[in-house]
Formats: sequence, structure tokens, C-alpha cells
Amino acid sequence: MKIFVGNVDGADTTPEELAALFAPYGTVMSCAVMKQFAFVHMRENAGALRAIEALHGHELRPGRALVVEMSRPRPLNTWKIFVGNVSAACTSQELRSLFERRGRVIECDVVKDYAFVHMEKEADAKAAIAQLNGKEVKGKRINVELSTKGVS
Repeated sequence: MKIFVGNVDGADTTPEELAALFAPYGTVMSCAVMKQFAFVHMRENAGALRAIEALHGHELRPGRALVVEMSRPRPLNTWKIFVGNVSAACTSQELRSLFERRGRVIECDVVKDYAFVHMEKEADAKAAIAQLNGKEVKGKRINVELSTKGVS
């Protein structure tokens, strides 16, 4: 079973560290750590469910509560928004919260100084673009536009 682990500091967290955290709950097949999230693959569903229940909200680092949930594939027909000029001080959770005020966010990933936000509805995505383009977030004016690359 594939588990999503959010609010991970990818610069400071190793796959081995995550595997050790999940190992008491069952066999860990693999771990992949990205910038602010990770995926853990566990062999047994029962162990994965125990890990999700036990580790959701766990602080791997002080002040950074993990988000641990079953991984869900992204729906195919989402509206992908490119967000440029994102401050290094802005987390994916903060950006997600900003967009969620305009509609349902399916996924939000910050990559260096830009991000991709996937919204469920076209009208919400267009409203978010209109309302947030040029808005100052954490000291930088973000550029918000519909992504033209890899739209799915």
C-alpha cells in the first residue's frame, strides 16, 4: 500500500529515517523523499493502516507535524495552475490554504521558487488566477497562470 507523508523537510529527512519510523508497523518496501513530502510503500495493508493512524500528526522534527494518509491518485481532469516567484519562506501548506479559499485543491507542490496547484473546477481555477495573480505572499509578488505544460 502506498502512503503519502506530507510536511516532510526533504533537505533534512532521509528515506532510511522514514523507513525506520514506519518499520514497527509492517514491512517497508520502499521510501521516496521529495522536497516537502514523501511516499512510503508498505507490504501489508493492515500495517499501513496502523502506521497511518499512529503517525498522522507525529512530529519528526519539532514544530512539523506529519500528514500521513493513504496515497490517492490525482483525478485526471484537474486544472493545473503555475505559480511563479514563490518565496522560499512559503510552504506548500500555506499556498494550498491560499488557493483553498477559492475552491477545492487536489494537489499543491512547491518546487524551489515556483509551484503547481491542481484545482478541481475550472471556474475555481480561473477565479484563483484572477484574484491571486500579483498578490504579495511572504514578501514576494506571485505570478499565477493556467499551466500550459503537462495539463491533465
